[in-house]
Amino acid sequence: MSDPLAIFFGEPEPIAMTRNSPTKLQRWLDLIAYLVGRRLPVAVEELMEKVPAYAEKWKTEEDTARATARRTFERDKDELRRAGIPIRTVAYLIGHETIEGYRIDRRDFYLPYLRLLAAGATPGPAVLGNPARIAEVEISSGHIDLIVDAAQRVASSSSFPLADEARSALRKLTFDLGQPASPESPVLFVERPDALQLRDRLRVLSDSLLLRKRVRFQYHGLYRDETTSRDVAPYALLYHKGHWYLIGHDDTRNALRVFRVGRMQDVDRNMHVPNSADYDIPSDFRIEDHVGRRAWELGDEEEPGVRAHVLFHFPLALWAERNAYGELVDQRRDGSAVRTFDVQQIDPFIRWLLSCEGEAELLQPMELKNAYREMAKAVYERHAAEPEASGG
Repeated sequence: MSDPLAIFFGEPEPIAMTRNSPTKLQRWLDLIAYLVGRRLPVAVEELMEKVPAYAEKWKTEEDTARATARRTFERDKDELRRAGIPIRTVAYLIGHETIEGYRIDRRDFYLPYLRLLAAGATPGPAVLGNPARIAEVEISSGHIDLIVDAAQRVASSSSFPLADEARSALRKLTFDLGQPASPESPVLFVERPDALQLRDRLRVLSDSLLLRKRVRFQYHGLYRDETTSRDVAPYALLYHKGHWYLIGHDDTRNALRVFRVGRMQDVDRNMHVPNSADYDIPSDFRIEDHVGRRAWELGDEEEPGVRAHVLFHFPLALWAERNAYGELVDQRRDGSAVRTFDVQQIDPFIRWLLSCEGEAELLQPMELKNAYREMAKAVYERHAAEPEASGG
């Protein structure tokens, strides 16, 4: 039976031993404890001698055993980095010799303490002690309810890709600030049929984005109604109007593209040299340039899209102008106006026009006019039938 596991993060020597071979979790905790407890970078030879799981084989001075210990360390290091543990490789000088070592910066390793700002509020004992000088994040009392409500909404949807992170955030809020208030009534969500598959794709994409690794996938484009292979460097993930989009540089098209995640299949991350970034996000890339765009503008095709001409009758023309919908090309004497739109996704654009209840008239092109009539007909047939009268 194993001895109790004890970790002292303030000491350079971890105390984590078992009578049998240490488990992977014990190795990880011992390695983390040793690096967090040291202020200077640690050479790999020191880790081999001081971390119990590696030292057992390292001290035998047998080449095969030492090679096994070193491979185990390299594997543990890579797996911990993929799990988010910030193990950094650092070059430092000893005399005139440059040595390569490893370290974990406490400021990167520990989450900041949360502090609630209210009249007369003071930091709790954990913040006052703060031996590691961990950063603090101050939250006003007016914002805490919004934060808790948002986290609870995300956490309650099992298929949402950040549900686990939201539950972790709620635990952090509970620990630092006290138990968050529960919602007065539950929030019910209707999840799309492919929600779990979508979550798995987003996991791969978000991990690839954080690690700066390229992704390959099969993508179904609506414009040509065909599936193509894509090789993309992810720049951002965007959630817009109930759909997730990947923004990145598509090497197969040598251009920036926007992809709807729901149309992706077989999403794979490039595993070649897993701890090295494949690309850098350009300094001139701004996610803000995409956040404010309409649903029909978030295109994913290499074609320039469709230029639509829409006549807005008065007074709807004033509404379109004030909300900067489209570009004005013709202002008429009766107050109506013709505005043009660059449409990448036809369906959301037509649904938006239908919501104008006939006060916005699609003039051209003909392919959009035909699609508009078909969707209007489908909506009419869906809702025109009278409900059956109940007996009584």
